[in-house]
Amino acid sequence: MHSTTLTATQADKKDQRRWWALIVLALSLLLVIMDGTIVNVAIPSIQSDLGATLADVEWVNSIYSLIFAMTLILWGKLGDIYGRRRLFIAGLLVFGAGSMLSGTAVSIQMLIGMRVLQAVGAAMLFPTALAIVNSTFVGKERGIAFGIWGMTAGIAAALGPLLGGWVVTNANWRWGFYINVPIIILAIVGALAVVAESRKEGATGHLDIPGALLGGLGLGGIIFGLIDGQTYGWWQAKATFSLFGLAWPFANFSIIPFSLIGGGVLLALFIWYERRLEQQGREPLFEFTLFQYRSYRFGLITLGIITLGEFSLIFALSLFLQSIQGLTAWETGLAILPLALGAFFTAPIGGRLVDRLGAKPIVLSGMVLETAALAWLSSSISVDLTAAGLRLPLLLYGVGIGLATSQINNIVLADVPVVKSGVASAGSSTIRRVGSSLGIAIVGTILATTLVNSAKTGLENSQLLASTPAYTAVREQIIQKLDTSSSTFGEDSLQSLMPSGSAPINGAPASGAPTDSASAGNSGLDMAALGKEITTIFKSANATAVRNVGWVATFFVALGALSAIMLPNPDFSEEKTNVSKQK
Repeated sequence: MHSTTLTATQADKKDQRRWWALIVLALSLLLVIMDGTIVNVAIPSIQSDLGATLADVEWVNSIYSLIFAMTLILWGKLGDIYGRRRLFIAGLLVFGAGSMLSGTAVSIQMLIGMRVLQAVGAAMLFPTALAIVNSTFVGKERGIAFGIWGMTAGIAAALGPLLGGWVVTNANWRWGFYINVPIIILAIVGALAVVAESRKEGATGHLDIPGALLGGLGLGGIIFGLIDGQTYGWWQAKATFSLFGLAWPFANFSIIPFSLIGGGVLLALFIWYERRLEQQGREPLFEFTLFQYRSYRFGLITLGIITLGEFSLIFALSLFLQSIQGLTAWETGLAILPLALGAFFTAPIGGRLVDRLGAKPIVLSGMVLETAALAWLSSSISVDLTAAGLRLPLLLYGVGIGLATSQINNIVLADVPVVKSGVASAGSSTIRRVGSSLGIAIVGTILATTLVNSAKTGLENSQLLASTPAYTAVREQIIQKLDTSSSTFGEDSLQSLMPSGSAPINGAPASGAPTDSASAGNSGLDMAALGKEITTIFKSANATAVRNVGWVATFFVALGALSAIMLPNPDFSEEKTNVSKQK
């Protein structure tokens, strides 16, 4: 019989490897989150360089989100069965290959295909890395480890636009993918050296294929509907869905309700089938018995609510700063940097306090700070908003995120046995992805409806545009265009709404092509005054729309704080944790 007792030297080496392993795992998290934000910033350059249509280039991000969400639970389960470190390294290899090939893409079709490969790699990495953290750290070290994990997530979300802006400005979009490769090589070497293997002992290797198909396709339908509902229309078709020449056949009905309803039906079948397998004592893809653990059950509810609003205002604020305030992508990243700094300094502090206070008070205090910061930000948004005016509320917001995000995963996985860490982590990641997609859908709808309604109100209340029949004709022309224009208006799209000959916005040449009747009515108009009036109206409408998004985000985070009251405050003492892990 082999002894399992470690000498003092062996134990010390194991402790050192554990913390180096955390750095490697956090590096992978940083990589996956930042990649998504960098690509988002680079989309206009990608479209121009590859000569892609707007419909096709939107799939560069959409296909990634779809494949990532569809396969999370599958890879989490496979990590539990075949080994989490093994799957983690495989995920790094797949993500690296997808990154390199994305950078060398010669067509939009190739880029979309390689984004599928990237998404598969990211889905392999994300739940397995979190599962390894959950299985590796116990006692007071657990809070610190999850604090570092949460700190990494907050920093990545804030630094992504900054790095993306720098890459696009100083190099080209391809380096947004190439930059991943050396980081991946470093992570692979580190994983081989310091990350210990863990898996479910006695696993049969049985793979629930029907469950994988039902769950994956169901989640895919839901995520696609939420992401692209604003683009294609929630019921009536606003645009024709097409991919690689294949078009949606029903001109009068959007694909979105079919996608959402179909996804919902498949998810219902998935739940029924998985529960049936559990009742028969067979191995399901996702074990719904995990919800017997109070920390997991209420943790997922809180996590889902938080993600509805946590980063939605930052998304809308970035659009506002670039399209209306005229900041570059780099300047916008700098403006949001205080959020990253707040998370960077407070997440580890929150982790250290867990041993004294427990994780629940840390999460609650963080969410209260997030709510206060969001309310502050929302009330500050105006056409005169500057980057300097954002610093303090964003710093406070980062402090809240650093505390709450760092420990919510700690609570979610607190009572889950190690053997189920992979699939449990995949479940929490899936809830976060669905919540984020729903939040973006809500943000897009609010931006569109508020912007159009506020702009119409401003146009109708304008004294200048009501002063003569000629001005009134221009006003009616613009209102008519609003119904078919995009949901957000930067300088280019604002200029397209202006009548021919109007004063350029920030030096851009007029690009609008009015109807003949409008052209006939333009004589005698003060085009400089007209351009200034319309620009003022639309900038004010944008500010109103983003402000409304802020208040909705505040509501969701406040609701999440109320939900967090139901969370347990787990005992993370080493003895208690070890007993729980062996269940």
